[in-house]
Amino acid sequence: MSSGLKLDRVDTAYAEKANELLKKNRNWLRHGKGTTAGKIDEMLLHGATIDQMAKGAKTTKATVSVHLSHLRKVHKLAIVKKDGVLRYDVKKMDGKK
Repeated sequence: MSSGLKLDRVDTAYAEKANELLKKNRNWLRHGKGTTAGKIDEMLLHGATIDQMAKGAKTTKATVSVHLSHLRKVHKLAIVKKDGVLRYDVKKMDGKK
């Protein structure tokens, strides 16, 4: 049994919200699972180039770029590019960078 962490309540609330979104076939950003946007969202968790995202989401590089702008402007998410690979910059969003 765990000793109970400070973040247990926050994590449980997040898990409940995530579960509700899954029931509605939505991801954590409220984009449809299996949609172009949803696929790009997922690929950014692991890191991918724009070409890889376009191919994986079966769309154009222009559409990927538009969605990346959406993530930055509307969702206020930090995305970092290193050696051509883009991914969410979680450290920056957590204020650690």
